[in-house]
Amino acid sequence: MNSETIYQIIHSILADEATDEERRIFTEWLDASDANRAEYEKLKRLYQVTTHRSKNKTFNTEFAWQQVHKQTISKKKTFRLPVWTRYAAMVAIIVFTGMIYFSKQPASTIHEVNMEEFSQPTLLLENGEKIALTEESFSMQEKHVVIKNDAKNKLVYEPQEEEEEKITIQNNHLVIPKGKTYQLLLSDGTRIWLNSETEITYPTRFVGNKREITLIGEAFFEVAKNKEKPFIVNANGMEVKVLGTSFNVSCYTADKTISTTLIEGSVSVKTENKKTVTITPSEQFTYNRDNAKTDIRIVNTELFTSWINGEYIFKDTALEEIVKKLQRWYDFSVNYEDESLKNNRYSLIVDRNTDIDHLLEVISYTSDIKLERTNNIINIKKIREEQ
Repeated sequence: MNSETIYQIIHSILADEATDEERRIFTEWLDASDANRAEYEKLKRLYQVTTHRSKNKTFNTEFAWQQVHKQTISKKKTFRLPVWTRYAAMVAIIVFTGMIYFSKQPASTIHEVNMEEFSQPTLLLENGEKIALTEESFSMQEKHVVIKNDAKNKLVYEPQEEEEEKITIQNNHLVIPKGKTYQLLLSDGTRIWLNSETEITYPTRFVGNKREITLIGEAFFEVAKNKEKPFIVNANGMEVKVLGTSFNVSCYTADKTISTTLIEGSVSVKTENKKTVTITPSEQFTYNRDNAKTDIRIVNTELFTSWINGEYIFKDTALEEIVKKLQRWYDFSVNYEDESLKNNRYSLIVDRNTDIDHLLEVISYTSDIKLERTNNIINIKKIREEQ
């Protein structure tokens, strides 16, 4: 059997078009060595990543395979290697070439993204791959973990049984754009709800004596208990440290004040000025990044966590704050007829499935302000009293 034959068989296997005889040959090759299996898993992952791209970034996989063929099979004729070694080497070269070909649209870096470039929740792998998380379910093998995406807006990391000292750390980066939310189940069992315009960077597996992630935006955490490994959230100038608890973190870059709201358990919070405090359930810690002032107060936690159930609850909240939160869900800019209107305070409940025009109508009808939309701009003005 020549190299071109095994190439065609691998292609058929991945495309789910292989005959029984091809599957038999492939199985023999796969069972020949652990190296063959490892290389095939890499190749399969690349194929899966390519076929789950965002709809506006389509790839011609047949053309891709043709390019791989040109760069591998056609150039291999001078090699003289033992038969199974040739096949393993051939797959390795396909994987390497495929990595170059399929990665033509790498992320700038895993830590820097322009939120405006994303229309769908997107997973950024450490090697630069971008995977748009649409409503399609998929499963893919990464080092030490299986990543599964389901149709219910949830990304799950299932750890493989391995000794910790053999695990190499790989970071993933999840981006949630305006108007979207997502759930994330980490490899340690920690569950995270991610709000719109949020980024989170985390290891695919936790190793060492702590579990550490980085957040920009807003997220609700249910941290899996592990007394030996504290869970640390680096939150845009604030560090939240827990052993196992439920809490909400809001740390948008555009906000001068960031906060942690505790539902159950206890957390310690450290700010950029190295001040550390501990809060208890129903307490909220806030940190003003402009003047470094901190505050702890008792709050109705539902006001700060209702978003995970698809609604915003505002109680005696400044109009500017209400509009700011709605902007992260609905796509609009705002124009105030009078800047003093920003300080007006209102109470309302907003279902995020509500049409924006209907929402503006309800707010206008039940308050002393008028909200009018022109294309993507909402003009806010005070209702004039009749003389």
